Amino acid sequence: MRHLSATTDSAPGGQASGAPPEAGAARADAVERWTGELLARTTAPRSRAKLRRQLAERWDALAALVAAPGFQPDAATEVGEWLVATGFTDPAGIGCTVEVVGAAFAGADPVRVARVLGAIAAGYAKSVCERVSAELEEDRAALADTLERTRRDLHDSEARFRQVFTSSDAGIAIFDLSGALLEANPALTRMLGHAEDRPGGSAHPALDPAALFPPGELAALRSAWTSAGDADTRVEQQFTGPQGDPVWANVALSVARDAAGRPKYHVAVIEDVTEQRMLRDYLRHQALHDVLTGLPNRQSFLPRLERALGRPGSITLCYLDVDSVAIVNDGIGYEAGDEMLRVVARRLTAVVAGEDATVARIGGDEFVVLIEDGPGTPSISALAEAIDRELSEPVYLSGHGVGVTAGMGFVRTSARDGDVMALLRQAHSTLRRAESGGKGQWGIYDAGQDARDRGRLALIATMPGALENGEIAIDYRPVERVADGGRVAVAARLRWDEPEFGVVGHEECLDFADTLGLSGHLGEWLLDEACAFAAVEGVPVVVRLSVDQSRDPDLAAVVGDALRTSGLDAAALWVSLDSGGLAGGLDVVEDNLTTLSDMGVRRLLHGFDCGLREVSLVERHRLHGVELDVPPGEPLAREALALLVPLLRSTGALVVGDVPGADLAVRW
Repeated sequence: MRHLSATTDSAPGGQASGAPPEAGAARADAVERWTGELLARTTAPRSRAKLRRQLAERWDALAALVAAPGFQPDAATEVGEWLVATGFTDPAGIGCTVEVVGAAFAGADPVRVARVLGAIAAGYAKSVCERVSAELEEDRAALADTLERTRRDLHDSEARFRQVFTSSDAGIAIFDLSGALLEANPALTRMLGHAEDRPGGSAHPALDPAALFPPGELAALRSAWTSAGDADTRVEQQFTGPQGDPVWANVALSVARDAAGRPKYHVAVIEDVTEQRMLRDYLRHQALHDVLTGLPNRQSFLPRLERALGRPGSITLCYLDVDSVAIVNDGIGYEAGDEMLRVVARRLTAVVAGEDATVARIGGDEFVVLIEDGPGTPSISALAEAIDRELSEPVYLSGHGVGVTAGMGFVRTSARDGDVMALLRQAHSTLRRAESGGKGQWGIYDAGQDARDRGRLALIATMPGALENGEIAIDYRPVERVADGGRVAVAARLRWDEPEFGVVGHEECLDFADTLGLSGHLGEWLLDEACAFAAVEGVPVVVRLSVDQSRDPDLAAVVGDALRTSGLDAAALWVSLDSGGLAGGLDVVEDNLTTLSDMGVRRLLHGFDCGLREVSLVERHRLHGVELDVPPGEPLAREALALLVPLLRSTGALVVGDVPGADLAVRW
């Protein structure tokens, strides 16, 4: 058995050196789960610690194999072979192995993962077959030995032969050199579904070739030993069993010789491997299909998409995201959510039944539809309408009629040999752009818009590294009284000098952080730095927060830590919350305003849209100030602003901004 070994240096405990702690934790969790799954499927006493060490070694080797530049998936067959060698021969053992490894490597190259899973399954099936074949080989060897002894002692060899021939679990057939069947043992007659004696039939029906082998099957056997000549050979062949059902068998063909060493008989030892073949096919299917819906999964779909791109003509790819799955799961139950996904799978398949199409499920609530366009393939708008119409029929789950909608992103291309992952990304980005307009929307790929979006997303993705490496700075701009120009505070403003995209300002940095989920870390760093600066300079500081930071339930704790660390007086910190946070978290924003007031922190509001809730909030919480942006140039907007400023000032709030009637302004 080949040994699969990791090709990367390892630290103590099996974790790759230099790997982040979270990677080690994920590895440990996966190995522990794998260990538990295997132990649950064996009755033999085993050392859990020893098994965990053995699985950890193979886990590291699989991880190295998936990430290796020179990808050799066949090396993964050792894992399947090892399972059989160590006694985990229950089909559930390989099933849980495929499940655990497939789930843990979901973020890796899907094509590599699919090939590694297939190699594991192939190694398992091969070892099971080899174990069975070993038993078959023993029978064949015993038979060959018996025939050889016939030359020296006919009586003894005949007795031994008869014992092996009649008691063997393997089917044995003996043919003359012309290929005529001379004799078949009871096991073979049972295997192919014939009784050893038939009332009213011939006395020896097993001797009739037609009773055991149809002409085509007999011809295949003759062809196999003709090709092998005098040498022994093995073939896998399908036979016809009871009721016409197929029987797959491993056939060992050998030549029996007379006392002079001349070929006299052909001997076929036939082992039924139907169950092993079914297991192999099942494992292959499980590795390449979604268990819930039966559709092809991501590992199966990507090679199909690659083949479609290699053929002439155009293709249409639809990336589809089912709305409300989480709502159904939480509101009605996960069983209902699963049934809804199964219904969606059936309906999508029905929509494209007349096309050369593939429907696959590649994520929790994400499906893809690939159509190799033909003369009758509808336009994208007609296809979107057909899918929407089919899905809009209510799905009855637990007695409730649930509506199904889906966002869709379409790409139609005739590019040959394109990048599969790039095409999938284009469809997905089109879907996300459509979903920004609401649920149940669809869109068509726009290369220009996609290029702009990719540039912005690439910039957002690099923000954590920029923050970690000190590329994001804080500018402190004076906040002055409009009346006399006296400085009353400084405003902390973020600035990111990105070499490729230029200067990214404060508002964009906040928006990027909210998009990426980095707002908590960025806000904590901004407050710490601003408070430390204000404490040293002895001047109040205005810190403008993002929408997510403004409705963060832990905001007061973060502000308190910044004040304690810097020693800054609470009244010298002016925290400006984004009014955009009111839409999705009014209660949390109000709680933050109240708590900050109790701490003695000055509170402001920015992003002010002159809404009634915002005006009410200013009065109810007696805010220290309101930051107003420059209004549009239309006279009505300026008139509305002129009326708003006195109203805000009447509450005691300072008006901050480059607008008429403002009390304070941030200078550049």
